[in-house]
Amino acid sequence: MRLEKLTERNLAGFSGKTIYCYEKSPSDLEELCERFGWYGRIAGIVDASVRNHGRFLFHGQKIPVFGLERLQELGQENSRIVITSDYPMEAYEVLKKELSGSVPEVYYFENRRTETEAEYRRKYEGQPLENIILFRSGPQGGSYVEADDFSDNSRALFEYMTANGYCRTWKLVWLVKDPGRFADRREENVEFLSFDWAMSQRKEEQERYYHALCLAKFIFTTDAYGFAKGRRSDQCLIQLWHGCGFKTRVNFVRCEKRYDYMTVISDLYAEIHEQIYGLRKEQLLVTGYAKQDWLYEKPDPSLLGRLGIPEAERYIFWCPTFRTSKGSFRYLNEQKEPSETGLPLVDSFRKMEMINELLQEGKTVLAVKLHPLQDETEVHCSGFSNIVLLDNHRLSMEGIEINRLLPLADALISDYSSTAVDYMLLDRPEAFTLDDVEAYEKNRGFIFEPIRDWMPGKELDAWEDFCSFLSEVMRGEDSTREKRERLCRKMHKFHDKGSCRRILDALGILTENGGNYEC
Repeated sequence: MRLEKLTERNLAGFSGKTIYCYEKSPSDLEELCERFGWYGRIAGIVDASVRNHGRFLFHGQKIPVFGLERLQELGQENSRIVITSDYPMEAYEVLKKELSGSVPEVYYFENRRTETEAEYRRKYEGQPLENIILFRSGPQGGSYVEADDFSDNSRALFEYMTANGYCRTWKLVWLVKDPGRFADRREENVEFLSFDWAMSQRKEEQERYYHALCLAKFIFTTDAYGFAKGRRSDQCLIQLWHGCGFKTRVNFVRCEKRYDYMTVISDLYAEIHEQIYGLRKEQLLVTGYAKQDWLYEKPDPSLLGRLGIPEAERYIFWCPTFRTSKGSFRYLNEQKEPSETGLPLVDSFRKMEMINELLQEGKTVLAVKLHPLQDETEVHCSGFSNIVLLDNHRLSMEGIEINRLLPLADALISDYSSTAVDYMLLDRPEAFTLDDVEAYEKNRGFIFEPIRDWMPGKELDAWEDFCSFLSEVMRGEDSTREKRERLCRKMHKFHDKGSCRRILDALGILTENGGNYEC
């Protein structure tokens, strides 16, 4: 069994053959078929992720997506396999392990973006790395979510560095969708570039992008799988990630070679992430999350007015994780119960009205903050005096991060979101809507068992439980404090505003000189 790059030179070997792709990637499939004229020729796709299985419509053709078991049959056919993956060598190792007997030839498809990066990598191969630190947040450019390109742990670490003199030594470069949005943040040794410049038709833009990508000593990312996959061995890629929560990973893929380090919030989560991300123990940096430092800053009450939240004696935030996603993230959709409002437990407009009356009596406002991936059209809770839906577009335009808002909340309602784990550090009442916990466990799964033992707050299984929790908070009660404090000691190693400093110290990134670092 051998692996070859698919080029025009070896197309003749595909004449009369049945073509299968390995890993579902609609964008790569589009480019593959466009470049080689293969529309209608792809017989099927093999993918390890169960969520991708089934059929999907591609240029009028319903292409079946199979599990790994289909690989055994391919050896019996006059077939060819083309790897369409961001990590072709990883995919090839899976194929070698799974295939047996008569093995078809295997090729990998390199899209134009990957080819372009490889060209620049060769150009800069002999040049020493520069004192550049590159930042990226959110998913890859093809799955852009508004304002996620300047957010989360990457943003928190960047803002800490700019506020503490790191720019005197390091050039900090951000890859965002639209650099023009950040004109007011430009200062000496800070630069914003567009990640779309990777394939820009303007040579100057492309040169600036790849100069930073190829010569940065450190690269910090939040999410962004497939980013900087061609980095040099002396470049250090740190996956800051976006949360230590309750739900498990969608599908297992080893990340040991995809990045050098990942930050986590405790030894407990280090052990868990070592397993579910396929990392070595020394790759886990137990530092706390950069964005958790925001929780310890003095809250700014003006944020509430900027978001249209009315004045009240107390505020309860409701942060459900997504059930139905938008755009290219629909493969992440979960099963959900029918609901007029699109929300759990408070699933009818009548119940919403009753909640609003309860909140009015207690001079309390309930602010519903949806997950950035949530399809907002599925949720209906507007038109109430004491219930406010925090619009993600407005949050992004205001540049407000959820961890800057949480200190203004007197209590939090969530379900399986990592926001609830962050909120534990504020030591305030929490509650969890668990009406779909059995279905969620079967469909997605949890990293803790039994999951209820790890919920640091009141369990809400029914509408009455929801009302009861609101009443408790409005009376100033905290019935689950003991459980929350016990779990907080296990789930968080640090309880201070020192995560950013610990991350930089762990990597040897200093303010006054380049420092010594090992990667």
